[in-house]
Amino acid sequence: MIEVASGTHEGVVEAGGVAVLSSLAQEAGASDDCKLAAAIALVYLASTRPDLPADDTCLSLLLSRLDHPEENGWRRTSINALLALATSSSACAEQWHRVGGVAALRALARETAEGGVERQVERCDEALVSLGVRRVRRRTAA
Repeated sequence: MIEVASGTHEGVVEAGGVAVLSSLAQEAGASDDCKLAAAIALVYLASTRPDLPADDTCLSLLLSRLDHPEENGWRRTSINALLALATSSSACAEQWHRVGGVAALRALARETAEGGVERQVERCDEALVSLGVRRVRRRTAA
């Protein structure tokens, strides 16, 4: 609901949903999928609400999915959430550098460029520029 209906964000925040989602993302007994879903929800909230920055735990959880193969759409959803956050007004370049997010975005841009997924490369480049980082150089065919 949070991912697809940004109009719900205010209600989630007012109802105390941020604290609940933050707690769930860090809950030791929660499943990995449950933690990841909470982190994704928090990142989508932060991408539309500059007063709610995503914490290091959320960014780290999402970045960890970039190293996994696609499984039930989690990797793709994580990528979309990360790119939404990186291009939002609440993006914090220092935080992204601290948790390895800038390096991960660069690697993702290279990976998608090699795979010929141009729109994804453009989105990665936009995110990097938003974080104050130069675009990834693409190899040109000789």
